[in-house]
Amino acid sequence: MENNIFKVRIKKLRTNNNLSMEALANALGTGKSTISMWENNGVIPRDEMLIKLSNFFDVSIDYLLGNEDKEGKKPDSKKLQYIQRNLEKMDEERLQKAENILKAVFNDIFEDDEDEDDTRF
Repeated sequence: MENNIFKVRIKKLRTNNNLSMEALANALGTGKSTISMWENNGVIPRDEMLIKLSNFFDVSIDYLLGNEDKEGKKPDSKKLQYIQRNLEKMDEERLQKAENILKAVFNDIFEDDEDEDDTRF
């Protein structure tokens, strides 16, 4: 199965980190030809390798596969990853409700950021 977004993103991540195909292959315990298949043909690796890639580049698997546009780093905690995945499924109204609940419960955390628009979910 070919994934054009995957092949572009994996090459971008590799080159942005100044890695040759061979260096990336060595870091992941695979061959240079495998990296070439990903970058040139959009071949998606098996789950275990996707996890290795995600951890190596510190991005989400969803970013690698094109399911999300943010290159941002994934949260360190499994709980935060779970919360983030579920928040991303919410519409604007539910996000606002979640934000209000979090502000009410954790007002000491949110009080400094209330006036800033970019701190919202």
